[in-house]
Amino acid sequence: MTSTFVRACAVALVLMTAATGCADRPATGTGTGTGTGPRPEVSDTERALLRHTEQVLVERCMRAKGFSYRAGARPTPDESLTVGYLLTDAAWARRNGYGSRIAARVLAARKTDPNPLYVDGLPPERRAAYRRALDGGAGARTLSVEAPGGGTIGRRLGGCEETAQNRLYGDPAAWFRAAKTATNLTRLYVSKLSRDPEFTSAQAAWAACMRRAGHPYATPSAARDALPTSGPEATDFAAEVRLATAEAECAGSSGFARTGTALERRYVDGLRGEYGDELDAYARLEHEALVRARSLT
Repeated sequence: MTSTFVRACAVALVLMTAATGCADRPATGTGTGTGTGPRPEVSDTERALLRHTEQVLVERCMRAKGFSYRAGARPTPDESLTVGYLLTDAAWARRNGYGSRIAARVLAARKTDPNPLYVDGLPPERRAAYRRALDGGAGARTLSVEAPGGGTIGRRLGGCEETAQNRLYGDPAAWFRAAKTATNLTRLYVSKLSRDPEFTSAQAAWAACMRRAGHPYATPSAARDALPTSGPEATDFAAEVRLATAEAECAGSSGFARTGTALERRYVDGLRGEYGDELDAYARLEHEALVRARSLT
């Protein structure tokens, strides 16, 4: 599974989201599934394919019901990467900095999304029918799961959204339970991980590398906070690229990325006694969905 230390879409210290697309990300674990052996790690690009395929299936379903729906373009590999607490891909950083231009394109696309414009143009009765066709409306079933560490996560599922998830994941309820468990384990270990002596030592080595490169920041978040977000300097993309590239290069040369990922794996493995079934189910269902997605699109 992809490391939430390196690429994450969550909250808290080790999971600071940056500019690119955001979706559920599992904690790093060693789940293999029953009798299958280790599975290859699922990439950001592959997860983007899953999200896009689901939207394509919704589009096909809605059109069959007589409504317009646009899935949009499939994200490029650069658009698919989500920057977590630590940026590690130096080549991506040289092209995109921290992803500010990608984020700007995403926001611009949302403003011209044809789907809400289409819905706004429907008469009230057709608008209600559209909602029922899309997600089941008020009569849709509700899925819920107890989140690790407390609280309940729920969502309504019906209509073409349920049809699409059935095609892609086979069992939407099982996928929801596994995904929401696997992607919310971080709250159970992030505080301990961030105080772990191995983590703090590796981060200090990264900071020393950054100082030698002319960027005196103790943490990746401190470096990003130093970037101007308003005024003329906010448009200095070259400065963003320089800082992001230094962060990624130091992540590798200092060993910070390697140490952080190994520590996260260790902490997640410590939770497998309680959550191993969900981690294994997440890995199995995601890989099965990838096979379907490649054939469906």
